[in-house]
Amino acid sequence: MKKSNTILVVDAHAHPPKKEVNSFYAAPRTQEEAESLLLLSIEEMVAQMDRLKTNVKMMFAIPSDIEYLYHYGEHNVDTGITTSTSLEWIIRAQELYPNRFYGVACLDPTRPESIETLEFLVKEHCFKAAKMIPGHYKFDVNDKKIYNFYKKCIELDIPVAFHTGYSPFREVDRLIPAMPIMLDELAYDLPELKIDLCHVGGHWYQDAVLVALRNENIILDFSMLTYICKFLVYPKIDPGELIKRIVEIIGPDRLMFGADNDDPEMNLDFMESLDLGEHDLRKIMGENAARFFKLDQR
Repeated sequence: MKKSNTILVVDAHAHPPKKEVNSFYAAPRTQEEAESLLLLSIEEMVAQMDRLKTNVKMMFAIPSDIEYLYHYGEHNVDTGITTSTSLEWIIRAQELYPNRFYGVACLDPTRPESIETLEFLVKEHCFKAAKMIPGHYKFDVNDKKIYNFYKKCIELDIPVAFHTGYSPFREVDRLIPAMPIMLDELAYDLPELKIDLCHVGGHWYQDAVLVALRNENIILDFSMLTYICKFLVYPKIDPGELIKRIVEIIGPDRLMFGADNDDPEMNLDFMESLDLGEHDLRKIMGENAARFFKLDQR
C-alpha cells in the first residue's frame, strides 16, 4: 500500500545540478543571464523534487578545485562573467526555499582556513554538516593532525559526511583513503563525532556495514546504491535485496535514503516496493536524516 502522501522524504545526499560542458548552460554572455540560469536550475530541481515526492534535499557542495567542470565558479575571460560557486548556489536555494534545501560544506580539513570557513557557514548560513572527500584531498581520516577539525564539528554539533568508495577521477583522486574501514579508528577515538558513511561504502559495502556495526556513531546513506550494484559490483547484485539485508543487519535507525542526483532509480517508489514495513520505511526515508542533521521541519 502506498504511503507517499504522508511520509517525510529527505534526500540525504544531493548536489547542485551538474550540467554538461557543452550544454545550454555553458558560458552565459551577461551577469544577468548567469543569474537567470542559476534561478532556472533551482526551479528545475524543485520541480523534480515535487515530481519524485521529495520534501528536502541535503545539498553537498562540490570541491572548489573541480567545480568549474560543472560551470560553478567559472570565469569567462572573453565576457568577464563569473558564474556562482556551488556554495553560492546552495545559499541561494536555501534563501528561496527554506526547509527544502539545507547546505553541507565540502572542505579540505588539511587547510588552515577550513575550521573558520566551516564555522562561518554553520553560523551565518545554517549549514548542517561538513563533507569530506579523503581520496580527493589525499588525507587519512584518522590523521591526528586534522582532529581539531573534527572537534570543531563536535562543538558545532554537526555531522561529518565522508565519501567512501569509487571515484572516476583517477588523475586527482585516490582509492585507499576512501575505504570505509579507514573510519573505524576515527569513530572509536571520537565517539561524540556523528559520522555519515556515504554511499554505504560503495563497492566496499560489506566493510561499511561491519564498521557501522562496531560504531554506533556511524550512520549509512544509500546514495548511488542502485548504480553501484549495476556497474561497480561483480557479480551484479540486486540493490533491493542488498538494502533489505543491510536493514536486517544494522536495523532501521542508522540508515538514510539518498539519491545523489545521478541515480534516478533511487526514489520513494523504489523504496516502497521493498516492503520494508511502514515503521522502517519512515525512518529510512526521512526521520533518521531529520534527526541526524537536526532539520527544522515545523
